[in-house]
This record gives sequence, C-alpha cells and structure tokens, in this order.
Amino acid sequence: MSDGDSKQTEGAQAVSDSDASTRPDGRRSRRAFLAAGATASLVTFAGCAGGEGTETPAGDGTGTATRTPTVTSTSTDYPDEVVIGSVHPLTGSTSYVGNRLHNAVRMAATVKNEEGGIQSMDGAEVKVLQGDHKNDPAVGGEVTGELIDRGADILTGTYSSPVTNAATRVAESEGVPFVIDISVAASLLQERDLEYVYRAQPNSWSQSADHVEGLTAVADRAGLDIETVGLFYVDTTYGQAIRDGLERAIEGTNMEVVETASIGFGGTADSQVTRFRQADPDAIFPTVFTNQMLELVKAMQDQNYWPDVFAACASGGMYTENFQKMGDVIDGALSSGYQIDLTQEKAQRINERYMQTFDTPAMKGNIGMAYTTAEVVIEAFEQAGSADPEVLRRTLDDITVDEHIMAMPPISFTERGENANPLSVMNQIQDMEAQVVYPEEYATVEVQPELIGQN
Repeated sequence: MSDGDSKQTEGAQAVSDSDASTRPDGRRSRRAFLAAGATASLVTFAGCAGGEGTETPAGDGTGTATRTPTVTSTSTDYPDEVVIGSVHPLTGSTSYVGNRLHNAVRMAATVKNEEGGIQSMDGAEVKVLQGDHKNDPAVGGEVTGELIDRGADILTGTYSSPVTNAATRVAESEGVPFVIDISVAASLLQERDLEYVYRAQPNSWSQSADHVEGLTAVADRAGLDIETVGLFYVDTTYGQAIRDGLERAIEGTNMEVVETASIGFGGTADSQVTRFRQADPDAIFPTVFTNQMLELVKAMQDQNYWPDVFAACASGGMYTENFQKMGDVIDGALSSGYQIDLTQEKAQRINERYMQTFDTPAMKGNIGMAYTTAEVVIEAFEQAGSADPEVLRRTLDDITVDEHIMAMPPISFTERGENANPLSVMNQIQDMEAQVVYPEEYATVEVQPELIGQN
C-alpha cells in the first residue's frame, strides 16, 4: 500500500498530431504502435547468461488454471527456462519489506514449477533473478540493466516510486517489459509515455478514490456525518501522492479538507496533533509508515484527543504487529488499502504457505500484491508461448487474469498500462485484527458502527 521516498517526475514525450495512430489524449497507443510496424522477432532465450539465480523454496503447490496462449511462437525450440528479474531493496532501511516482496515472487515461481512449468513452452522452468536496489534510484537503474544483461525476459518491482522511475526508464530503453508490483505514484504511468511498463497495483488516484467511496459507504451504515477532514502524511513521494489523490477524490463530495500536516522520518507528531485539535475535523486520514503511525497515535493519546473517525488511507503502519504497540485505542478504527481475499481458499493456502516457508508474518497487502503480480507475469509467459519481449508486451496488452489471490476484480491493463480494475477495500480493526468490511463481496465481517468513534 505504500512505497519509498522522493521521486523526479518525467514528462510525456511529444507525439506528432499527424500520426494517425494517436489517441485523443495525444499518446500513441501500444496496439497502434505495434500495428504501425513493430514485429515480434519470436526469438526465444535458451537460458540465462551470467550470474546465479535465487533458489526457490520447497512446499506443496496450489493449482491454477492455464489458458490457451493468445500469442504464440511459430518455433518449437522452446527455452529450458524463462527468467523474471526481481528488483527490490534487499539491504538497507527498507530491506525487511523488500525481502518479503522478493520472497513472494520466488514462491509464485515455485508454485508454477511444481505444476509443471510453462505448459505452452513444454514445461519451461520459471527462474527468478534477484536485484538489490538498496532504495537508491541510481542503483535501481543500474541493477535493472544488469538483470537484463543476465537474461531477464521480464521484470518486476520495486517498492519505491523513485527507484521504479529509474528502473522502468532502463527497461523501456532496452525494450523489456516491466510489471510494477509496488509503487503508488500515479505519475509513474500517467505522466510518462511508456510502451513496456505496466502496473498491477492500484495507483494513488484509485486508492484515494476507493478510500473516499468506502468511507462514505461505511459512514452511511454507521450513521456518521463526515463533513470535515484532516490529512496527515509522511513527507515522501508516497505520502505526497496519496495526499494529492485524496484532495482530488474529495473534490465534488460533501467533505472539505480543513487541515493538512506532514511528518518526516524521525519526527514527532505533537505539533501536528495540536493543529488537528484546533481544526477539529470529523475525520483524520493518516498515510504514513509504521514509525510515523506510532508517533501519531502516541501524540493523540498524550493530548487526550481522538477524532470521530480515524481512517488510514494506504498506510503502511496498519497491521497486526503495530496494533499491539498502539494498544486498544486503535480498535474500531478504519483503514483502506488493497488486500488479499481471505474469503477464498486459494488465498488462505498461499498465505499459510508463505508464513511457513519463510517463517514470517502473513502476506496481506503489499506482499500479496507482489505475489499476484508475479502470477500475472507467469501467465503472460503461458499465454505468449514465448520469452521474446515483444511477444510478452503484446500479450500483456490483452491479458486478463481472473484467478488471483487479491480482493480485486480480474486484472487487465489499460492503454497506459494501469490495472483496469483496481480496488482498495475498507477494513475495520476488530479485536486488534484488520477485517474487510467493504465492499460486501470481499467482506470478512460486518462493520461495527459503535466501535468507530469509541475513542
């Protein structure tokens, strides 16, 4: 639900008005680009040049349906393996999450290999190469290039919008597809003219819109009237992107933002809470990482202040281990974000296997999204019947993946490469666990209105 630090925005490239393949927004469509003269070479890769891939964990497989390839190679000389480049922070300040994301990609590959590999390529094995970007954009770009040189047919990552900006720029220039798993800033695709980049994760615009919609639905059920809002965000690209998205989503509603406050790394929230007390909004929407969430709740408790509605939006700090640190004050609060669909058996099995294999907490949110993105990448290989980047790109343009573990409709991509059916669900903290309460089709419990403003 969150990603890393600051980011430089890259403007869209100009396209000639006389180009018959341009869309009304001035951007040349992917399909039109291909039709205009890009022809897939259908060259298959017979392996990986240089370096060592990561080992894949052992365990029981879980079955998934495989469709007939929509784009196929005319050659029967299939490669022995197809290669995914995983670009995540494996060392440094964000390495804990980075390794969990990378492990999710590894596990998706393991499950596919246990099922016989890529069936459309005579059982080619799915191999995962790791790239450690250390939460540094410069390193991210360099690592992406190295993974391509080592044989990566397609890439995924990165957890940080600035790093993703750099990494996707390299992938685009090399003509290798990059499917973003975690990087929230809408500008990554909305303000750049890219042909090889896709994003399975809901972006900052859709997450913010879903937050406002979900909160409105829950408030109606609870009989709450929310007219004024306070925004509290970590001062990074992630926090700024969600802040902007919320302001965008609130326009045209009956709500008004009456106070906005940010917090930096290592900062306290005392003065910000004082400002919220003075503005007295009906609801506060925090968008922060773990430490900043703890600081916010501590400052609110110290000042004996709590709004009628505490509803975190895309916050990295809203998970079980953190709830225990905050204490009972957080029980009943609301939180939105994309989530694993624990109403389905497959998601439960994958979640349990992930915890056992890596001796780590449950997947949920970000980790589930990384696993699902890897599933999309693997299904692209299956439907393409090829490891050629151009064929993979054409396949991703038309792909639909309806069997995945997220609380989200089938995944396909728009002309800009965004998820066409993104969804962030609304959770309520009940008995110190985040439970989905909206939309109803993914809900694990009923909302408890009496708990929302109990503090």
